[in-house]
Amino acid sequence: MRILVIGGTGLLGRALISEAITRKYTAISAARSGGDYRLDIRDDASLMALLDETQPDVVINAAALVDLAACEADPALAQKINTEPLNVLAAWSRANDKPLVHISTDHFFDGDGNAKHDEAAKVMLVNAYARSKHAAEAMALKAPKALVLRTCIAGFHPDGRGFAHWAMDGLENYKPMTLFDDFYGSTLDVQNFSAALFDLLKRQSSGLFNLASSEVSSKAEFIMALAKAAGIKPDRVEYGSVTTLKPRRARSLGLGVGKAEQVLGYVLPDREAVAAALASQWRQRS
Repeated sequence: MRILVIGGTGLLGRALISEAITRKYTAISAARSGGDYRLDIRDDASLMALLDETQPDVVINAAALVDLAACEADPALAQKINTEPLNVLAAWSRANDKPLVHISTDHFFDGDGNAKHDEAAKVMLVNAYARSKHAAEAMALKAPKALVLRTCIAGFHPDGRGFAHWAMDGLENYKPMTLFDDFYGSTLDVQNFSAALFDLLKRQSSGLFNLASSEVSSKAEFIMALAKAAGIKPDRVEYGSVTTLKPRRARSLGLGVGKAEQVLGYVLPDREAVAAALASQWRQRS
């Protein structure tokens, strides 16, 4: 099976490529730079040409503009990267009767603490990023074989970007850290996420699924779990509020994963298991 991963050099893209190779699939990466194919996802003609040349059996779209400030500053750019390519990808999926996997987000809920939101929960779109990603879901789901996954992922990219690197670096080097105790989510490490994604594909799943940790945690709780898993005493932490950040972001990002677990036939990792996985991955890369 030929798997095309768009955004294949990013944090999640790399994990997806690795998982595909482990399963002995042919993995093809496309990205702005560094992939098997260079792609400007804003260019519909280039995207269509890539699909025609690579002839994939499955397309996974892991490309996105995730910088909230950049999305807020230029909502049209957010739409161009996060939303509009799904017109092309959904049309390809329908025309070829092949699966499209679109990676969505959890930035759709606010104001109810650590609640778990299922796939039918009412959304609240508080910024341009959320609006662009929610519109993309609707476009993707026009394809009968589309699998749209809401998630929050963490892992370690070689360039050191991202939440997990910031958290582990701060803990290990005893840097001052402000932990948010009013910002909730269901963070899942990229390796477990990638394995579950391919398990859902194997079961020919389609539609909207939450694919995340089975446990909702505040960011503060999650970082403390990372510290415990790594055997670090977090001496230089203080607590703050996510409401101090700009632009505004949704705060209650917990996802209920019962639908995915029922299809998968297994329980997705809880906070402790995700923290242990990330601590192990951190040690392996150091």
